[in-house]
Amino acid sequence: MSKFGYTGSKPTQSKLGNTGVFNPADITQLNRDNELVNSLFEHVATIEVTSGVSSIEITRDAYPKLWQYRSIPIWLEGVSFSTSDYLRWQVSVDGGSSYDSGGSDYSSYLQVTRANGSQSNLYDASDPGAKMGITGEEVNKTFNLHGHIIGIGESNFESHIIFYSQGTFTDTYLATGWGLGTRNNTLVHNAFRFVTNSGSANISKAKLHLYGMPLWS
Repeated sequence: MSKFGYTGSKPTQSKLGNTGVFNPADITQLNRDNELVNSLFEHVATIEVTSGVSSIEITRDAYPKLWQYRSIPIWLEGVSFSTSDYLRWQVSVDGGSSYDSGGSDYSSYLQVTRANGSQSNLYDASDPGAKMGITGEEVNKTFNLHGHIIGIGESNFESHIIFYSQGTFTDTYLATGWGLGTRNNTLVHNAFRFVTNSGSANISKAKLHLYGMPLWS
């Protein structure tokens, strides 16, 4: 991004000729260069699921660039379950060979509002995985979530996820939720995953977008 406007791979604007208006080719190039929003979020990877799996896993070995950032914005879209289920978030210290899933490993806080006006909330300081939902999602409906993962590569912070979600519960009501999940230690984690509460391969499709967000102390 130049001081006087985007110039692209072959400059088409200058201090004197800059109109402040991007043409379609400029916008396309900005998007390709990851400069459309001034690089606040830097896209790292998109992972798509098209058949039944029990989890979506991200490791430092597979995506080392992610661990260069102190904050990892995520967008999990179009999750569809073949059998009623919901997701948990878990972390790993051994590159994904195993995931922390002890009975008191995580703390979860979740607030949910349904389309009929009813509300539910949950706090649990002894979870085997941070809850992304309170109850099962309806089969073949879509669940969407966006949020931030922070502290995952640092020894002086707990790894945690802050999120906002939308889905359809088994009671057929559309629901929105927001919450926080925390791993109850300050170890350095080198992998994380979204896994079905049941542990079964009930995720029939999903797309996970991963970004990096620089933070300065």
